[in-house]
Amino acid sequence: MDFPSLRSFSSYHFSLHSKATKGSPHQVIVLDAVSKSYDNTPILKNISFKIAPGERVSLLGPGGCGKSTILKILLGLTPPDEGTVELLDRNMVESSEAEKIVTLQKVGMAFQQGALFDFMTVEENIYFAMENMTKMSKSEMKDKIDQLLSIVKLERTKNMFPHELSGGMKRRIGIARALATSPVVSIFDEPTSGLDPVTSTIILNMIHELGGEEKESASLVSTSSVEIAIRFAERVILINKGEVVADDSWKKLILEGDEWVKHFLSLRLIGIDIAYARELGLPEAFIKQHWN
Repeated sequence: MDFPSLRSFSSYHFSLHSKATKGSPHQVIVLDAVSKSYDNTPILKNISFKIAPGERVSLLGPGGCGKSTILKILLGLTPPDEGTVELLDRNMVESSEAEKIVTLQKVGMAFQQGALFDFMTVEENIYFAMENMTKMSKSEMKDKIDQLLSIVKLERTKNMFPHELSGGMKRRIGIARALATSPVVSIFDEPTSGLDPVTSTIILNMIHELGGEEKESASLVSTSSVEIAIRFAERVILINKGEVVADDSWKKLILEGDEWVKHFLSLRLIGIDIAYARELGLPEAFIKQHWN
């Protein structure tokens, strides 16, 4: 996802202090009848879904289906033409920029390109995200950074700059930074796009490990990979041509969804090794139908 003026947004984002909310909102994310057009071309049509505290959800769909636009609208980076958008009980359509930023300080965001600051080392990038958003001392933050880099297996990169890192390494650092502050909501945009299977597995395991530390933290992954979507979450919101075409357990959808849904999900899974199919948790009825 390409975010215009991301650097200026990030700088402003981290400049305000947030206050802890009392209790958890009933729903951390609410999109209700959201529509968006560019140059009279409909991009999103009547998008509606909710995500509860602690829930893990995959936003899945082919390239160009509108997933990135949904994230931009959710984060308040672009307004919808119609509909309601709430993030942590904040109306992201009607709120001021300052109010949005206070809310976004409770959100961990990992972008497709990492969005690391080129002029900062890896350690400084993570520290920058934490310094105004935690009550940790400097020594505690440094210990936390060391812990995060150990989890992502990039301890030796602490004093390196982004231009010295591979694409996969930047993604891993970006995710570590997004989760460094124990956010209430974590959003990952195409975290494994363009990466090899080994690196993709490392990143997915890392999201599970880091994100699992906070039971009340909700997580949303936007991806065009069926495999990544079903490995990340039981619930899948499937987008096609700017519309929600399904929102349910992927195991149910792969057996009981309409023809397009079943075709989209199964086409990208048929042909994998049967042992791996079972490891993914594919229903036995589906395996018997396509592997025997």
